[in-house]
Amino acid sequence: MLQVPNLPNYQCPQPSYNAVKIDIHNPSLNGAAGFSQQPAQCPVQYAPQYAPVTTPYYSYPQAQLYDYPQISNQQPYYQPINTTAIAQNQINQQPVVQPAVQPAIQPVATQACPPCPPCETPAVPAPQVTTAAAAVQAAPQQININQAPQPIVTETAETPKETISGTPEVEVVPPVEAKPLVDLNGFIARLSNPDFEIQANAMEEIANMVNDDAQKSKATELLDSKIIDALTNIMNTDSSKLAGPTEEQVAARQKIMSNQQVSDQEKVLASTITPMELAERNKSYAMFTTAILQKLYGDEINKLTGTTVPLTELPGAITIVDQLKDNPNPMVRTSAIEALSYIQKPEYKKDLTTLFTVAKNDQDKSVQEAASAALEKLNQI
Repeated sequence: MLQVPNLPNYQCPQPSYNAVKIDIHNPSLNGAAGFSQQPAQCPVQYAPQYAPVTTPYYSYPQAQLYDYPQISNQQPYYQPINTTAIAQNQINQQPVVQPAVQPAIQPVATQACPPCPPCETPAVPAPQVTTAAAAVQAAPQQININQAPQPIVTETAETPKETISGTPEVEVVPPVEAKPLVDLNGFIARLSNPDFEIQANAMEEIANMVNDDAQKSKATELLDSKIIDALTNIMNTDSSKLAGPTEEQVAARQKIMSNQQVSDQEKVLASTITPMELAERNKSYAMFTTAILQKLYGDEINKLTGTTVPLTELPGAITIVDQLKDNPNPMVRTSAIEALSYIQKPEYKKDLTTLFTVAKNDQDKSVQEAASAALEKLNQI
């Protein structure tokens, strides 16, 4: 059995509150919040079962890290730091190499000198802001070596403002409302007006706008279903219930056509257009205007997709064909042939040939002549 020798009674060591100085050979547990409670008496000592350590665990030179004399009654004197070179190197973004600290005066042990006055820390100069026109040259300034170096700010007239996060501040421009180039609602209102003259003027303005190369970009806004619907309503107007020419008007017109002598009253009577005739005239205008818009529509689709719209899918094409077959007025049937001939293409040749061939057998001579001319033009493409 191992005998434990009697050990002398040592005084209890006082607890240490230094977080850096830690006794690794005899650790102890402190109280809460880092404060130890002093025990009433020392804990029981025991002898270690291994040989006592006679040499240190770590072998390192026992020398002072800083080579300067230690005198209790005199503060060491350091050589002043070259702050001008530090400032100049901070501007050039180069590290500063300080000379080794050497005591300027060898202290005398038997003589004490008065303490040095406290050093005053020079203030950091404010950043200099210059413009692009002036040359940027930072003069060497004394700075506080305990503070982080402050960058020199150079701002020009074009330098954008910066936000707190450091990103450039972007000026937000409100969107501008896109206004239409054409008063579409105005055209629709005029085409739907019961006044036949207002309708005729609106259709004439549309035709001139589409045929004008300078306004063709504006005319594309007229390719609207409401415009086509308004033109279709004009073509489908029931003019049978409207007042037509009287017998006196018909007689006066026949005299003028046969080169007979007529009075001034008969001339005025013959040139007066009745409401039914105005409605039939506007049907012809509507077919011409629709054919112009159909050609513009087909050209725009061909630019975008490289394809040709079938004849039956052109807006308003079915209505024009119905007027050619069913309208009792030969003038309207002639206008239908001329409108279909305006949009002729090689892709439409088969369908148009069938329509014009049937129209050649019309009872009215003017319709027959218009169909023959359209077939001749169609055969040239």
